[in-house]
Amino acid sequence: MAKIKSIIGCELSTNQIRAVEIAKTDGNYQILAMGYIPLEKGIIEEGFIRDAERFQAAFSELMSTGGFHSNNVVIAVNNENVMMRYAAFPKIDNDKLRNMVLLQAQEFIPIPINEMEIDYIIAGESTNEDNVAQYNIMLIAARRQMLESYINYLTAMKYTVMDIDSSLLAFCRGIKASGNEEKYCLVNFTDDILNFIVVKGDEISMVRSITIPDRSRFAVLELFGLNDKEEGEGVDEEAIRNAENFIIAETSSTVSYYSMQNEEQIEKIFLTANTPYIDDILKELQENIPLSVAVPQMNSQIQMQDADKANDYAACIGVAISGLEG
Repeated sequence: MAKIKSIIGCELSTNQIRAVEIAKTDGNYQILAMGYIPLEKGIIEEGFIRDAERFQAAFSELMSTGGFHSNNVVIAVNNENVMMRYAAFPKIDNDKLRNMVLLQAQEFIPIPINEMEIDYIIAGESTNEDNVAQYNIMLIAARRQMLESYINYLTAMKYTVMDIDSSLLAFCRGIKASGNEEKYCLVNFTDDILNFIVVKGDEISMVRSITIPDRSRFAVLELFGLNDKEEGEGVDEEAIRNAENFIIAETSSTVSYYSMQNEEQIEKIFLTANTPYIDDILKELQENIPLSVAVPQMNSQIQMQDADKANDYAACIGVAISGLEG
């Protein structure tokens, strides 16, 4: 098989498409193209492409105006159709482990397995209460219908979808590549879902995902600028505060729960969210939670002229590099 010269890492969300084209030369990663395009309401909803024609038009415009050339794409997704669950399984041979995980996955996933694509990673090792060795497993499940729609629409545009990956895990890989050694909680917030994942090095010790409840839906959409507005209508500041309070309350309860259940404490919180209010959220989290709170700095993973943009495109960069390493 010919080695891929460059690949496009693409992050799809309700309100935008972000993409980065990366090549690897002499052991170094090089950014060839980078850009994003906003999406009109109704193109992607609840993780699904609802308007294929407008989606394909937007994707084509981004590829053209952004100077992208590769036809190989890796997609990063993070919405309510991607589920991650933490589980423990006996420490057995890897081939037997895979069969066991797939057979028992339904015990941990609240949606029929025949509707899902299932994958997993070994997130660490431990012993159970009987002192028997076990693997800590991160189960990753995504709705097959959603994945197939992405593949089909991009294939129709003559792109090859090399893989579909979790944005959340891509962020974690980027944080690790930046040299962070602390036990941290990554808080990743979208208009669909609020994710928490506790990580140190290669070990994942907790994952929690919260679909945005109906009572907070309007406030969260306001935070991302997705509510319908009359011409000239301003921002609903009360809704913004309510959305921030929702994030603070759920983050605080997650940190407290982890502290009660584990001997080792979380040392730092990293926050990722494509919202113009991220600085306000950081400030509120820092004032309400007695931990260091920051946006992860991932620019050390790759050499680029505008290094600050690495954070905005972290998920794209993470999945593109994974695709190149294959």
